[in-house]
Amino acid sequence: MQINIRNNAQLANKYIRFTKWKFYRVKKKFEELLYVEVFLKSEGSNPKVYTATLRLGVPGNDIILSNKSENLGIVFQKSYQSVHRYLAKHKTLKNK
Repeated sequence: MQINIRNNAQLANKYIRFTKWKFYRVKKKFEELLYVEVFLKSEGSNPKVYTATLRLGVPGNDIILSNKSENLGIVFQKSYQSVHRYLAKHKTLKNK
């Protein structure tokens, strides 16, 4: 599995490592995940609004998810919950 991260928000490297670690764990659970592209960007200055757009490569059409918040932790939390939910849904549709 390939993970591409575009960090336009100038985030610290620890967030990039954390993101990769989370997606490797998702890959263990959902084997149909082929690749992940993560686009991180920030808007404004006070308060900054962070946006995470995820493109999940699965057999068939790709899944694109987007989350936005002022708190970076909330953006990551919502993103991983969305990924888990959509991959679980894709897995059940595939088995029917």
